[in-house]
Amino acid sequence: MKVNDIDKIERIPLAIDYRRMYRGEARISVGDSSHSTSPIEFVLELSPYGSQQVTISFLESTDYPIVPAMKLLKEHIRELDRSGVLP
Repeated sequence: MKVNDIDKIERIPLAIDYRRMYRGEARISVGDSSHSTSPIEFVLELSPYGSQQVTISFLESTDYPIVPAMKLLKEHIRELDRSGVLP
Protein backbone atom coordinates (compact mmCIF):
# COMPACT_ATOMS: atom_id res chain seq x y z
CA MET A 1 0.00 0.00 0.00
CA LYS A 2 1.29 3.44 -0.93
CA VAL A 3 -0.06 6.99 -0.70
CA ASN A 4 0.52 8.51 -4.12
CA ASP A 5 -0.73 12.01 -3.37
CA ILE A 6 -3.46 14.12 -1.81
CA ASP A 7 -5.10 16.31 -4.46
CA LYS A 8 -7.49 19.25 -4.30
CA ILE A 9 -6.48 20.23 -0.77
CA GLU A 10 -8.56 23.10 0.57
CA ARG A 11 -8.46 24.63 4.02
CA ILE A 12 -11.69 24.88 5.97
CA PRO A 13 -11.71 28.13 7.99
CA LEU A 14 -11.91 27.75 11.76
CA ALA A 15 -11.94 30.32 14.56
CA ILE A 16 -9.30 28.39 16.52
CA ASP A 17 -5.65 29.10 15.70
CA TYR A 18 -4.14 25.87 17.02
CA ARG A 19 -6.39 23.69 14.86
CA ARG A 20 -6.30 23.51 11.04
CA MET A 21 -8.89 21.54 9.08
CA TYR A 22 -8.51 20.46 5.45
CA ARG A 23 -10.45 18.55 2.83
CA GLY A 24 -8.94 16.74 -0.15
CA GLU A 25 -8.80 13.57 -2.23
CA ALA A 26 -6.33 10.85 -1.28
CA ARG A 27 -4.89 8.69 -4.06
CA ILE A 28 -3.79 5.34 -2.65
CA SER A 29 -2.54 2.30 -4.53
CA VAL A 30 -2.59 -1.24 -3.14
CA GLY A 31 -0.03 -3.63 -4.61
CA ASP A 32 0.33 -3.47 -8.38
CA SER A 33 -3.28 -2.40 -8.94
CA SER A 34 -4.19 1.06 -10.12
CA HIS A 35 -4.80 3.75 -7.55
CA SER A 36 -8.18 4.62 -6.13
CA THR A 37 -9.30 8.05 -4.98
CA SER A 38 -11.12 8.69 -1.71
CA PRO A 39 -12.33 12.02 -0.34
CA ILE A 40 -10.92 12.72 3.13
CA GLU A 41 -11.01 15.36 5.82
CA PHE A 42 -8.03 15.82 8.09
CA VAL A 43 -7.20 17.98 11.07
CA LEU A 44 -3.80 19.13 12.30
CA GLU A 45 -4.01 20.11 15.96
CA LEU A 46 -1.21 21.51 18.10
CA SER A 47 -1.30 20.26 21.69
CA PRO A 48 -0.37 22.48 24.67
CA TYR A 49 2.90 20.53 24.92
CA GLY A 50 3.95 21.33 21.36
CA SER A 51 3.25 18.01 19.69
CA GLN A 52 1.08 17.84 16.61
CA GLN A 53 -1.81 15.42 16.25
CA VAL A 54 -3.30 14.38 12.90
CA THR A 55 -6.87 13.09 12.67
CA ILE A 56 -8.27 11.68 9.42
CA SER A 57 -11.87 10.94 8.38
CA PHE A 58 -12.82 9.10 5.20
CA LEU A 59 -15.92 10.74 3.70
CA GLU A 60 -16.87 7.64 1.64
CA SER A 61 -16.28 3.91 1.93
CA THR A 62 -12.91 2.66 0.72
CA ASP A 63 -11.62 -0.43 -1.08
CA TYR A 64 -8.50 -0.83 1.06
CA PRO A 65 -7.74 -1.59 4.73
CA ILE A 66 -8.44 1.49 6.85
CA VAL A 67 -5.83 1.18 9.62
CA PRO A 68 -2.75 0.88 7.37
CA ALA A 69 -4.14 3.57 5.06
CA MET A 70 -4.63 5.98 7.97
CA LYS A 71 -1.09 5.37 9.22
CA LEU A 72 0.40 6.08 5.79
CA LEU A 73 -1.83 9.13 5.28
CA LYS A 74 -0.81 10.61 8.65
CA GLU A 75 2.86 10.27 7.72
CA HIS A 76 2.20 11.84 4.29
CA ILE A 77 0.23 14.74 5.81
CA ARG A 78 2.96 15.44 8.36
CA GLU A 79 5.50 15.55 5.53
CA LEU A 80 3.28 17.93 3.51
CA ASP A 81 3.02 20.21 6.55
CA ARG A 82 6.79 20.12 7.21
CA SER A 83 7.54 21.03 3.60
CA GLY A 84 5.02 23.91 3.65
CA VAL A 85 2.73 22.56 0.89
CA LEU A 86 -0.53 22.81 2.87
CA PRO A 87 -2.48 26.04 2.35
